[in-house]
Amino acid sequence: MTFQGRLVLLISGLVTLAVALVTILLAWTTHSAIQSRVEADGRGAATLLARSATLAREVPRDVEALLGDRLLSEATLAAHLVAVMEAGKAPVKAVTDRLKAVADGGGPDEIWVTDNRGRAYLHNIPGPDITFGPDARAQPRQAPYYGLLNRAPEKVVTDAATEGGKLMKFAGVAGVDKPRIVQVGADVRRLGDIARKAGVDGVMASLLAGGTVEGAWLLERDGRLAVHATGPSAGPLSERAVEAAKAAAAAGETGLLREGDRLTAFAPVPAMAGQGAAGQGAGIAVVRLSAEDLSSVVGRHVKIGVLVGLLVLAAGVYGAVRFARSQMAPIERLGEAVAAVEAGRFNPFTLNEAMERNDEMGRLARVFRSMALEASYREETLDAQLLMRTAELETRTEKLAAAEHLIEEEQRAARDVQANLLPQQLPAGRDSQFFGLLVPGPAVSGDFYDVIELDERHCLLVVAGVSGWGVPAAFLMLLVRGAIREAAARPGMTPAAILAAANDRLCGQSPFDGFATAFVALYDRETGMLSHSSAGNRAPCRIRADGSVLTLADAGGPALGVRKGIPYGEAVARLEQEDTLFLCTEGVLRAVNAQREPFGEERLAAVLHQGRGLSARDRSELLLRAVEAHVGPGGQTGDIVCLTVRRLLPASELAPESEAAV
Repeated sequence: MTFQGRLVLLISGLVTLAVALVTILLAWTTHSAIQSRVEADGRGAATLLARSATLAREVPRDVEALLGDRLLSEATLAAHLVAVMEAGKAPVKAVTDRLKAVADGGGPDEIWVTDNRGRAYLHNIPGPDITFGPDARAQPRQAPYYGLLNRAPEKVVTDAATEGGKLMKFAGVAGVDKPRIVQVGADVRRLGDIARKAGVDGVMASLLAGGTVEGAWLLERDGRLAVHATGPSAGPLSERAVEAAKAAAAAGETGLLREGDRLTAFAPVPAMAGQGAAGQGAGIAVVRLSAEDLSSVVGRHVKIGVLVGLLVLAAGVYGAVRFARSQMAPIERLGEAVAAVEAGRFNPFTLNEAMERNDEMGRLARVFRSMALEASYREETLDAQLLMRTAELETRTEKLAAAEHLIEEEQRAARDVQANLLPQQLPAGRDSQFFGLLVPGPAVSGDFYDVIELDERHCLLVVAGVSGWGVPAAFLMLLVRGAIREAAARPGMTPAAILAAANDRLCGQSPFDGFATAFVALYDRETGMLSHSSAGNRAPCRIRADGSVLTLADAGGPALGVRKGIPYGEAVARLEQEDTLFLCTEGVLRAVNAQREPFGEERLAAVLHQGRGLSARDRSELLLRAVEAHVGPGGQTGDIVCLTVRRLLPASELAPESEAAV
């Protein structure tokens, strides 16, 4: 027997055996499945009805609780909104208009925000302000929220109550930025509609609409009828069914009762909290389903399945034989052609016979020959393209190396500019110590420091950082340094005036779309007085003799080069004996480690506190080592610039030595 014949015989035998086994298995499982399905449907329908009876009482209460949670969320959002707007110096009218927009856009119906004394100066309801007080009799709605001013508690939700002809529910939270009350309210008249829609009548109607359930009843524990809905063929409940329902209610379990061709299911209705005995229900849900003769249904389906299976088996065997005979020949030719392509000796004429067919095999043969010829052509083309791509890759590699060399040259030039602009020698004397430090990053950003001696007594301290990288940043650094030095050379210029003049010059002369941050301080070496101003730069730290670290007042204005004609503020401080002033750019605070954690203000303050009693140089080098330990090897990404000034002795203590020297 040929392979084709054995294959057809094997497939026919396996299909016959499979059809027989499947038919027997289906005959046994179908009967059990249909019976179990009907019983499960009955239990499920009864349980659903019982659960619905419970939910009809619990849903309104749960919905009101969910509404209270939503109002708390809306109150929290309103508290954050008011805190953000007031932090941005928004006027009261702007905040009130924003609250009205929130309420009109789908938010709470009422929003009330008080100050720290309980006066609701922000609200979306027209009318006078309301003051929240603790008197529950005088203010039944506001009194429960008075404790929020002291965060005792931090949130409050009250039950719905009628107010002004509306059923209102309120919730409130404590302020997030300062002591205040944030109360929101919503009209909850729709709770009644929800209770009606979630009732038992709707569930009964849905069960009957499916066609499987003939009738549904809700009985009291003593068997009295409470609610029912029946179809045209359902009929009343029998005495036997009522007794079975009462027994199920007493046992607290679901049950089934078969009466002829009908199946009745029972499920107890759970009692609400505090009602009924343990394990007993508050009533019983009854559902009746139609149960036809399962055996006749299964037998009819099995007969139809066997007949259809035999017809399919006969047609399949016949079709398999014909198909195998007609399709084996072109498949064999295609198999030979595949082997020839793999061996690299494909002859397209070997598929002529298969290509003459008008069916799928013929199209497959034509497509295969076309693909084989195209594959041969592409293989030759790819070899040529590979040589061309290799040459292009070598050329681009050379260009990339040249570009990297040019970038390195630009970075080197920028570093040279940055290093040459730093002061070569800082002021010296017994009254103060000065030390500056610059560690450029991999890509130079143009940060710098400067100490300009105006006379024997006064000097100007400068720390600045510019935007951008490389040569443009170095050029911008030149402009910033020149603008500050030019303004400082004018007599009587204060730090605020120096920054204002430098800003006007940069806005008019800088060819780059960049900006710079700077801190300028005028230091009196005899008295220790320090007048300072900042242009977008962080305020410096003052380390007192006892090691405590303080931050100077943040006075000044925005960064340089942003907008012309901006005034800058100014503040005054005094350095006592052994006090140290530490100035730096953002590169110190933004230095990150492998976990992307910045060095930050807390680590800076801790390191400065550790340097108690150190010289200006030692304190700066201690900080540098701390930053390097934080970022790790090769982790520095930006410039690190700092300037340290330590006051040693007041002028009054230097005078005797000076007179003796004279």
